[in-house]
Amino acid sequence: MRRILMHVGPSVGSYEVLLKSVKEDVGFGSPEFVEAMRSALEGVRYVMGADNSFTPFIIPGSGTSAMEAVTTFLREGDRVLVASNGLFGDRWRSILERYPVKVDYIGSEPGRSISAKSIQEIAESKHYRMSFFTQVETSTGVRAPVPELVKEMKKVSEFVALDGVAAVGGEESCASKWGIDYYVTASQKAIGAPPGAGISTVSGRLMENIPERSVSGYSLDLSNWKRTMESFLDGKGSYFATPPVHVILSLDYALRLAREETMDKRVRRHIASRDQIVEGIEEMGFETVAEPGLRSSTVTGVLTGKISPGDLLAASLRRGVEFAPGVHPALAGRYFRIGHMGWITEKDAAIAVHVLRGALKEVS
Repeated sequence: MRRILMHVGPSVGSYEVLLKSVKEDVGFGSPEFVEAMRSALEGVRYVMGADNSFTPFIIPGSGTSAMEAVTTFLREGDRVLVASNGLFGDRWRSILERYPVKVDYIGSEPGRSISAKSIQEIAESKHYRMSFFTQVETSTGVRAPVPELVKEMKKVSEFVALDGVAAVGGEESCASKWGIDYYVTASQKAIGAPPGAGISTVSGRLMENIPERSVSGYSLDLSNWKRTMESFLDGKGSYFATPPVHVILSLDYALRLAREETMDKRVRRHIASRDQIVEGIEEMGFETVAEPGLRSSTVTGVLTGKISPGDLLAASLRRGVEFAPGVHPALAGRYFRIGHMGWITEKDAAIAVHVLRGALKEVS
């Protein structure tokens, strides 16, 4: 029985993408890898909607690594604003509070989003070095109204950082158009490659404002990676630290497929799968955590009422579909999550709904 991974990352996989990494003796200075890295960096710009004024980065690690690398641009004593829609939005705060910066925080109720008004209320007469928020909250499936929030954040801060970890590759992503300065994602989510790479694009304006002495550490200081990325973009090998060679071979192929499909078609594919899943769970009497106007195209949180989500997930796994448990503490024991991103198709969505319906009959 083929297992379908309807988790929130890694996501629905592709053997073609995975097999691109199965190669012997590929060094990070080899022509094959240099070309894959160059192409992948250009692909990152494409899926993030970033023009050539943005510098793309692919570093070893994860989305969290890419998030923490934002400290490259912060100075001791800087004031920053974190606007969170849930557990993973809170990660910005958890990261930044480890450093000597001043953090202001606003949050939202599960299923809802922070608003422009909430930003106005906390900011008052304050000014921030950078504001931080999350495009798709992985713990609930809430999609933030990005253009609206960026517009308000630009009024109170010099720069805006956006966590697109659960969004890029499956949601509309417009770094240039929206005015995002620091946009991050990971290889294993909606892009659909194996885990192991933290990905970001940095606006030219922010790159010009790297402090002489930032609060960053060493391996996640992007000023140490800058020359390496620029060299790869020029088609030349370079080194700061060993890149995840085989992950990048797969990532490059996944990004090539994204360009062939086009982001417009890719977003529509994710929306169609989301709509099919939401229709199915509502027919079963379940509700989504996210309010209707805030449902993401990549993650759906499902409230299960009197049904145990743990029993439902176990019964679904026996039938060949793996869903994700709920992680938001305010909803503990009341919900689970469905990831519908990466190489998701409407066929996968239909199978997931069918399996979930059978699991519900078993545990009811």
